[in-house]
Amino acid sequence: MMFAHSRFLVLVSVALLLLPGLALAAGSLNPQAIEGPVALALPAKAAVSVPLLDAGTVDIHALRTEDSPGEAPRFADPSPVFITPDTDGAWTALDDRYDLWQLRVNAPGALSLNFGFTDFALPKGARLTIYPADLSTPVDARGVRVFTERDNRPHGELWTPVVVSDDVILELVVPAESRQDYSLELTQINRGFRFLGEEADKQGSCNIDVVCPEGDPWWSEINSVGVYTINGTWYCTGAVINNTAEDQTPYFLTANHCDVSTSNDQGVVIYWNFQSPVCGQLSGGSLDQFSSGVTYLASGATSDFCLVEINDPLDPAWGVTFSGWDRSGADLAEAIAIHHPSTDEKSISFEYDATTTTSYLNNSVPGDGSHIRVIDWDLGTTEPGSSGSPLYDSAHRIVGQLHGGYAACGNNSSDWYGKLSVSWSSLDQWLDPLNSGAVTLDTFDPNASGMSVSNENFAAQGNAGGPFTPASVTYTVGNNGDAYLSYSVTGPVWVDVQNGTGSLAPGQDAAVTLSINASASSLPNGGYPGTVSFFNLTDGDGDATRDISLQVGLPSLVYSEDLTTNPGWSTEGDWAYGTPTGQGGDHGNPDPTAGYTGSNVYGYNLDGDYPAYLDQTYLTSTAFDCSQLVGTTVRFWRYLNVEQPQYDHASFEVSSNGVDFTEIWTNSAGIEDDAWNQVEYDISDVADGQETVYLRWVMGSTDSSWQYSGWNIDDLEIWGLVTGATSASGETPGYRLELGNYPNPFNPLTRVAFTLERGGATTLQVFDVQGRLVRTLLSEELSAGPHSVIWDGLDGTGRRAGSGLYFARLVSGDQVTQHKMVLLK
Repeated sequence: MMFAHSRFLVLVSVALLLLPGLALAAGSLNPQAIEGPVALALPAKAAVSVPLLDAGTVDIHALRTEDSPGEAPRFADPSPVFITPDTDGAWTALDDRYDLWQLRVNAPGALSLNFGFTDFALPKGARLTIYPADLSTPVDARGVRVFTERDNRPHGELWTPVVVSDDVILELVVPAESRQDYSLELTQINRGFRFLGEEADKQGSCNIDVVCPEGDPWWSEINSVGVYTINGTWYCTGAVINNTAEDQTPYFLTANHCDVSTSNDQGVVIYWNFQSPVCGQLSGGSLDQFSSGVTYLASGATSDFCLVEINDPLDPAWGVTFSGWDRSGADLAEAIAIHHPSTDEKSISFEYDATTTTSYLNNSVPGDGSHIRVIDWDLGTTEPGSSGSPLYDSAHRIVGQLHGGYAACGNNSSDWYGKLSVSWSSLDQWLDPLNSGAVTLDTFDPNASGMSVSNENFAAQGNAGGPFTPASVTYTVGNNGDAYLSYSVTGPVWVDVQNGTGSLAPGQDAAVTLSINASASSLPNGGYPGTVSFFNLTDGDGDATRDISLQVGLPSLVYSEDLTTNPGWSTEGDWAYGTPTGQGGDHGNPDPTAGYTGSNVYGYNLDGDYPAYLDQTYLTSTAFDCSQLVGTTVRFWRYLNVEQPQYDHASFEVSSNGVDFTEIWTNSAGIEDDAWNQVEYDISDVADGQETVYLRWVMGSTDSSWQYSGWNIDDLEIWGLVTGATSASGETPGYRLELGNYPNPFNPLTRVAFTLERGGATTLQVFDVQGRLVRTLLSEELSAGPHSVIWDGLDGTGRRAGSGLYFARLVSGDQVTQHKMVLLK
């Protein structure tokens, strides 16, 4: 739309302030010495009237509904104009040396405004300032944007960052002698309707701010990630990426589908360090650090990559780093994403399961080999706007960039990342200028000082008594400073630390190895998280921690239902046990004609499709005893057809009491299975340590239109790490440890109650999360039957234990079980 010009005048507030030290005598004004808008530094008698440009009212709801699925999301509505200081606004002579031009732009309802100048060139001594019209002082959280001759570029354009206001002043100050030597043509005004600084429509609550503890080991990579806009309207995420010369060339990797090209690269504005100031706030970030303009280098649709070079020098004060990379193409044991969900404040997400190689939006392995599939995010998620963000392996190296997927808060759906290994033939000339043939490259931090610690991952596992694999891990400790430093390294009791103390000359490295020791062999089945602490004993610069873990005992199959006979589960409506007849499929695919193994299944309407207007209808299993399990997962074979979730729904739920159910999975897209697929879900949060665990499949609700064949289920398995005597046959354990409402959490004491079904030597001890013994509560011969003991929250020396998670571990004969306890203060 074109704007109507309103020629009435609006007076800038008369409550204008003098900046300290500003001299205003004739001939003495120096605009370059003023940090904020020049107009705000004038005394009230010198205030000027500012012509108003009516940019039109913004209908946020209407604009948000215009976006097309699959395209890079918009945050602002672009509108063409043609504005120059000769055609609009007003000039004022500040004194005999400087002239001032101003224009006020008002777009009621806009969340922000940004501007595209397709002809921009300022002479020495000139300055363009953009700021909110109601700005009362030069310091304001919504930002004052200042541009000078240092922002001139050969392409002659300037695309500004946002100003979070719907009422903005454009202010140009030029030396009077250069009044004819500037170029300033405003040809696009972008009116924000989502994103960047406003509080509405923020990212999902499951996201994790990078400033939270989960992000602590990742700061070298966090600082390389930025969110960017294109021509003030579209947005995505990307990361600065290192090259083998490590010459700090600011290459920036993002996604091809974000549509950066030679025709719009000068319109890219990248924001740095846009992140929450407080963990969990998911808002409150600053937009004051930005780079304007990039040069397009290469892109490709197969692996959805795009590489550009940032035009502006990166200000060292921003702390931007250069992420490392791995082009091997190997699948990952775990994956980490750093991104801007909905292009809001920066977040970090974790996937602890292995990735697979597939085609885009496809689960089949390896497909065309172009993408990395993240099965589902265990912590955090991604959202529109995360597109182009880097995916890292456990060694902190980029392996791809986000193309798309179905992940969101509240689901366990997948994301797909274009593989760096597939893109490499188009990237190597820039990322390997030395022709070194390097397959991996570490992150480069030009601002590093003090002590550095490499980021190796260590998660060992093995059966009780060992051996454990891997048996050791080696970290590199380095000195980035210009003086000697001393260091010390400590870990949990189940590891030995070799070369854990020493001193390093400037630039020197040391290898510190952690090895699993004999203490681990005496640990009962369970998970043992731990922390390795690295201390710079000289000045503390670079103190760091790294998470490690030990899993004693391997997950095993505990329960199996192959459905060859009816297990007697509870059915409602058209849920039934039997042989599917291959009918239905009015839309999607029909039912199968048999189970995955054998003939029988549980399914919804074994003779066809589910109906219209179906309310939620349930298939509920009998109870499974998971009281001796940790890390509980469920697997089953699925043959499911269901319409998109805005119309029809299918879900899977779990309960520990048969009344209150937790949704584990729901369809985030339409599903059209034409073959049996095995799925696995982590149900540990609900099932671990629980005696009665119920599984429930839900069909519905559905709308009035298309019908599909719905659920078919076969071959159920429950897997877990057995900490007591529960077996795959479901035998009752030899004893139980019950913590119930005794209470838990507790302060200052709790009653630990347990039952022995046979007598014998019994030990009850309390351990902390690092596997260290806190206190032995009892060690004696006990008879069969119920027993209890009070823990008063004191350790073995009589001192008060700290707040946190503890494990009560019961050993009786050759059987062991444990339970979580939480001490609060």
